[in-house]
Amino acid sequence: MIHVQRRVRLDPPPPDVFAYLTDVERIPEWQAEAGIKRVTRTDSGPMGVGSTFRMERHAQGRTAGIDATMTLWEPPHRFAFDTIDDSRFVGRFDTKLDPAAGGGTDLIWTVDMQPPGLWRLMSPVIRRAIDKAADVDFANLQQKLARN
Repeated sequence: MIHVQRRVRLDPPPPDVFAYLTDVERIPEWQAEAGIKRVTRTDSGPMGVGSTFRMERHAQGRTAGIDATMTLWEPPHRFAFDTIDDSRFVGRFDTKLDPAAGGGTDLIWTVDMQPPGLWRLMSPVIRRAIDKAADVDFANLQQKLARN
């Protein structure tokens, strides 16, 4: 199991951060380092538990599809989704948003991934790649939200 967690302070209040992050088609705007190129809703209606979307991720010279299902929906404080990609990597992404002292939002982002088969041997390398991408992508998120 790969476990990564980030704590980030953001200027906007939780409802604004929640709205931006759960507009899943905007994920590529701030997750470029993670290789997310496109996100498409695969259902209709308002976002909530059971909503589905597909991400297209390009990394290490290949493109993978990632199917995601929203599993937790508590506006404006928390949401989570489970993923499975074309290689059968299983993931859970959990985001918690709390009001920060003095204004803004304290974000806690947690990802747990289970690589399949022999991919498990690459877990330390995969974890480092997630860490590196998260550092860049959350800096991008801070800049993007500061401009909105």
